[in-house]
Amino acid sequence: MLSLNGCGFMEIEPVSDPNNASIESVLTNASLPQLNALAVGTEASLRLGHANNSSYNQVVGTLGREVTVLATTESRWYAELQGRRGTSSIDVLDDGAFYNEQYTDFARVGRAARVLRLSAENSQVVSAPQKLAISGFSRTYEALSKLHLLNLQGENGIRINLDDIRRPGPFVSQAEGLTDIRKLLDQADQDLSNASEKFPFQLSGGFTGFDTPATFRKFNRALAARVALYQGDNAGALAALEASFYSRTASLTLGPKITFSPTTAGDVGNPYAQQANARPSTLVTVPDNVVNEAEPNDRRLSKMPRRTDPQAFTVGGITANYDALVYTSGTAPIDIIRNEELILIAAEARARTNNFAGALEDINVIRTQAGGLPARTAAELGDNENSYIEEILRQRRYSLFYEGHWWVDLRRLNRLNAAPAPGVTLAYTAPPFKLFNRMERPFAEKQWDVANP
Repeated sequence: MLSLNGCGFMEIEPVSDPNNASIESVLTNASLPQLNALAVGTEASLRLGHANNSSYNQVVGTLGREVTVLATTESRWYAELQGRRGTSSIDVLDDGAFYNEQYTDFARVGRAARVLRLSAENSQVVSAPQKLAISGFSRTYEALSKLHLLNLQGENGIRINLDDIRRPGPFVSQAEGLTDIRKLLDQADQDLSNASEKFPFQLSGGFTGFDTPATFRKFNRALAARVALYQGDNAGALAALEASFYSRTASLTLGPKITFSPTTAGDVGNPYAQQANARPSTLVTVPDNVVNEAEPNDRRLSKMPRRTDPQAFTVGGITANYDALVYTSGTAPIDIIRNEELILIAAEARARTNNFAGALEDINVIRTQAGGLPARTAAELGDNENSYIEEILRQRRYSLFYEGHWWVDLRRLNRLNAAPAPGVTLAYTAPPFKLFNRMERPFAEKQWDVANP
């Protein structure tokens, strides 16, 4: 019902199935089952940008050189996304290539969220506090949609005025995009604070512990902290963390997740699942330098073990020596945001505001609990903001490996180059390889603006 066809990015696919509700019917006076279905669909839609032929973490991971996708039937994974075509460098990425597909998928998340919110507003079967609960949920998901799009597009910016799908607003700058996302999250937070005690729909098991408006607010504030950090608003990030589920003593894995059920009809499995030493037609491998630049005995290296097969897996002149094993089964969940990231956000925001003692405490939680490494001392890092940021960057590299953060981190810190920090390098950057700081704006988006000046 909410999908967009392949003819045009802004065209709405007509609904002809008499057994399913049309968009018009839910927008006028949706029933409680219809609202529940829309909410379930909105939550599930976040998987779309992962479970397709151009999975988000694979594309962003390749652009940041934390993984390389070796596909025996698709050379663009390890060639064009790494800036080369044959023996020559390329200046721009193909705006119509398969690796741009997740743009439309994440755009659908926002579309689903807006339809849910409008349907609730016009429905007579939910109370005012329940409508606020739905609004808080849907605005949070719309913000997530836009954040994924902005992470892909970078300086290209995004469209933020999407209330009329037939007449979307123009693209705005990256800074304006972040401002809009932050505003959506703040609006959602206000809605949730005045909402009913329970959501009038059922969330999946991925939101266990975050499945009421009051607990969902903590998730919302965690996302707001991430966005504030991207904006350079360190005080705002710390304030948002205070209302989130950030904790130095709680489990590092605490947080909402995207869940998968590959044995359920119509459902999908985790697209990043991979087995050690496998030889599939598409193998996700880790560049040697990512492993070699880690501190000895870092427990997080278990996510990138060395392959033991006697015959090397080589495609396009690139040899796979290490596997990317963040997810090893089709039922493994994907973290939307978790406590481990929040602690790293706190560390960075505190370092930026000269609270080096607090930053050091956060850093050492990650080093000791996630990495099994010795704690750092104040003497080692000194009274120097840059040394703290570089230490935090290293911890983010291994704690958030292959989760869609590294490329974004390097770009926002102005370190997207062959040697981002002492002891940190990026593979495949020498000619004919080339680093890109953003995806190309999709062809369909360009054509829309041409046809609708």
